[in-house]
Amino acid sequence: MLLPRPVEGVAGPYDAAYLPRLEMTFRPVEEPAVEPIGKLGGEPVWLDEPCWPVHPGSAEPLDFIGQFPIPREPGEERRLAYLFLSYGDYETGGTDPEDGEAVLLIQPGGRAPGFAAIGPAGTKPIAALTTSNP
Repeated sequence: MLLPRPVEGVAGPYDAAYLPRLEMTFRPVEEPAVEPIGKLGGEPVWLDEPCWPVHPGSAEPLDFIGQFPIPREPGEERRLAYLFLSYGDYETGGTDPEDGEAVLLIQPGGRAPGFAAIGPAGTKPIAALTTSNP
């Protein structure tokens, strides 16, 4: 039975499961989100210069999946993690974690991983992942 909270005196490698977590809630929006918040789909809200990864073989822009806030200490600047995947293959994101078909970028202060191919300024897909209302 999994305990909802640690009992007194619990210490060990599994204590991290009881640490507070960030929570993300989902709600529909009327307009595209332009604030640096956690979100899925649409266009990224860049905190630094846009840095769109491309597929290393075809140079096609990867699909933007979402952006997620990175936990920070009081007084630290806001940072976001941006997730991009290639949908061109049967296995979304590829099978090798460093084949460039799945890229996680951090801004500001992050760096593009060495295996990631970054497109020239202005790179973005023809149609970003969006939801439309019928």
